[in-house]
Amino acid sequence: MKKLSVIVSVALATTFCACTNSSTSANSDQDTMTTAEVDAIVDEDLSQLLDEIAGDVEAQDADALQSSIEAFKARIQALINAGNDAVAQKYLESLQGFLVTNKEQVAAISTTVAESAETTVENLVQKMANLPLDVAKTAQDAAEDVANAAVNKANETVNAAKTEAETKAKEAVEAQKQKANDAIDAQQQKANDAINKAADDVKKQLGL
Repeated sequence: MKKLSVIVSVALATTFCACTNSSTSANSDQDTMTTAEVDAIVDEDLSQLLDEIAGDVEAQDADALQSSIEAFKARIQALINAGNDAVAQKYLESLQGFLVTNKEQVAAISTTVAESAETTVENLVQKMANLPLDVAKTAQDAAEDVANAAVNKANETVNAAKTEAETKAKEAVEAQKQKANDAIDAQQQKANDAINKAADDVKKQLGL
């Protein structure tokens, strides 16, 4: 319960800090947190996390050490997810520094935990390095995306309508051509019938 409370406090504190850094002294009486207060909460949380890991190393408790490292990792990930990359970087550097300083002690407790810790740090370092690619786009980029999507959609609609119109026009032309051909065929058949009838009449008159 205490850990959960600290997580919430850190998340809220860093969020409040981001939202109120531009506040003036006129807002000092409002229920907001100053940068110093945020830093104090972060430092206290970091100190507690590092103390827990140090205690696990001293007790040579591999399971507890693994759990504490995972808790540290979860805290960093939560800060990244919340967009507090600067604070997440501070946590990551603290964890990395501790593991580098105490590398031999951790490896002596459990090579598995040591390898897992190293992988954890490497993954987080890589994630922080790629963070600009992962975070949400700026409002301008988002607006441009929406505008481009609208243009593309309009173009698709126009092209679809154009294609449909061209298809219908071709179908109408083909229908008119077929109708004309049918009429010609009918006239030719009628003329042929008349010629054949006239020929038959002549043959009858000649007694043929």
